[in-house]
Amino acid sequence: PVPAGAPTPSAAWTARVLLPVAARATPAPRARVVHRVSPYGPYDQDPQSLLVLDGRRTAHGVWYRVLLPARPNGSGGWVPASAVHVTRTAYRVRVDLGARRLELLRAGRRMRAWPVAVGTPANPTPTGLFALSEIVPQTPRTGFFGPYILTLTAHSTRLSDFDGGRGQVALHGTSLPGLLGRAVSHGCIRMRNDAVSVIARTVPRGAPVEVVR
Repeated sequence: PVPAGAPTPSAAWTARVLLPVAARATPAPRARVVHRVSPYGPYDQDPQSLLVLDGRRTAHGVWYRVLLPARPNGSGGWVPASAVHVTRTAYRVRVDLGARRLELLRAGRRMRAWPVAVGTPANPTPTGLFALSEIVPQTPRTGFFGPYILTLTAHSTRLSDFDGGRGQVALHGTSLPGLLGRAVSHGCIRMRNDAVSVIARTVPRGAPVEVVR
């Protein structure tokens, strides 16, 4: 059997990228290339891990379909098992935009929950299944973004770039905790500084982040 597959409510699999690899439209070595995947994240330059969406054994060996950190949101591509190291995780983050609440779950059970600030109607936080992409410590820890920026595979549907980046959505801390519980951001999800620190220390890169309305 293929050792990893689609995420479930209680478990998911992450694929650490071991070497530069082409993600392909189908699980075959000559299939169309949809994305070039680096073993390192663009911001922190730490090893990159992607969320596994599917697994398949073919005549060309085992392949995994991974969630790509690229536009459009939800894009996936197939990579050979030889290019990644797959690990199981029980952690998942769920963000409810209507309730403006973030939940940390382990094996399907809620561990913690915190209020968050979300995107405005003009620049909404996108919904869907995403993944934690990078964990980027900030200095000073009390600055606007708090102690961490946790980038996601999600991108803004309204902004193609923001603050020097590619319009990528993130979880991050805040120097304005009085705005939590409101729709005030450009699409990012703001949290208390102690809360984002818990996520940064607990949730591995590539773990699923589900955003619902």
